[in-house]
Amino acid sequence: MHGTLYGRDEGGVKVIAQPDAPLPYGHPNIGTFLASQLVRRLKPFRVVGLDELLNDLATAS
Repeated sequence: MHGTLYGRDEGGVKVIAQPDAPLPYGHPNIGTFLASQLVRRLKPFRVVGLDELLNDLATAS
């Protein structure tokens, strides 16, 4: 997740960091992290041409 890490001091809540890299699920600081984007990874995929896609869609109906 991309976002901002918050913390507290005597003045209240403040921004601690805005990491450049995504913060992984299970990170110890996830409880004080305000996410702005969810990062997903596509694993198995196959590139197909438009003609093949249209043919598959036509035969699936």
